[in-house]
Amino acid sequence: MPVASAPSGNPTSAGKSAKPTKQRVGWVDAAKGLCILLVVLGHAVTELQAHGYSTASWEEFNFFLGPIRMPLFFLLSGLFAGKALAESWHKLANRRIWVMVYLYVLWVPLRDFVLFLMPYTHVEADGIVYPPPIMDPSSWQPRLYNTLHAIVEPTSYLWFLWALAMFAIITRACRRIHPAIQLAVAGFISGWAPFEPVSWSWDFITKMLFFYLLGMHGARWLFDMVQRRNLVFLGITVTAFLSVAMWVQFTYPSFNDGNTGFVRLYLSTAGALAAVNVMALVQNTRLVVPFEKVGSRTLPIFLMHIPMLVLVMIVFDLILPSDPQWVIMTPLATIIASLLCLGLHRVLLALGATWLFVRPAWVVRLTTPGQRVFQRQAA
Repeated sequence: MPVASAPSGNPTSAGKSAKPTKQRVGWVDAAKGLCILLVVLGHAVTELQAHGYSTASWEEFNFFLGPIRMPLFFLLSGLFAGKALAESWHKLANRRIWVMVYLYVLWVPLRDFVLFLMPYTHVEADGIVYPPPIMDPSSWQPRLYNTLHAIVEPTSYLWFLWALAMFAIITRACRRIHPAIQLAVAGFISGWAPFEPVSWSWDFITKMLFFYLLGMHGARWLFDMVQRRNLVFLGITVTAFLSVAMWVQFTYPSFNDGNTGFVRLYLSTAGALAAVNVMALVQNTRLVVPFEKVGSRTLPIFLMHIPMLVLVMIVFDLILPSDPQWVIMTPLATIIASLLCLGLHRVLLALGATWLFVRPAWVVRLTTPGQRVFQRQAA
């Protein structure tokens, strides 16, 4: 989920003015909005189950769309990254690497601190289990280890930031290698999944590189596909995903049991392309307006949705005597947590805490000592 707005039109074309205006791309925002809501829904399923609630059929629904969610996110993240290949390392670091590093370094300990302070509740338990005293040194040792260990191996949902920084470095370093070779190697690694038995985060990251490259090198083709709104290709991609996905659903005990290896790579590729075509079909309609609004504000939801989900669970646990087994609970928790993130984001910005989401000027100067040179040249 890129921090900056994406320019509309051909992502590789250069603007004529010295200071081109940036505009949102409707279908990209809509697709990003869909992705982030599916991410929150997936974590809502996990949190609800951890607090003793039944998630009905939402768990299987989450598994069924699992091949699409993050691959589509990375494909969209790569759409506007192509021009970075021609930039110097200095400029690339300023625009695409230090941005993610700053957010990652800031939010890994902040997330641990917030979650540490939150009490534990359960729908079948009475009262609240409060966290250990904040001044207890033994309570902070695991958090300190987790923060330091996260430098080399992300251990939370913030792995997305870590991955984007790494992908910017990898694609710039491999810019002289033909895109077809890059996609072939990344696709093989994604299907092979060599890190699966070693680290879940490294496994996820290596699986997602292919889709980032697909968005980067296939940007022109993807934008042309969206512009044409080809119903035939829409039908082909949707059928390509659903046919294999349904086969997996009815062949294996659980969808995740069959969603592995090159089957997952196929499902993710077909599903991401199908999602792009669906968004192309419904763009400029009222149906996608909510998704576009959410898609233009994915960063605060991404950064804060886990603590907000825990807060929602605490409220549920305190007001409900037992699990009501409502089918609506999973989407309800998803919507409430997302709205809380957007609301808190607005409050924090009003209080001047923009540094939680954007690098402050002193950090920019610290990480990019040549920034003043670029500013004088631009002027």
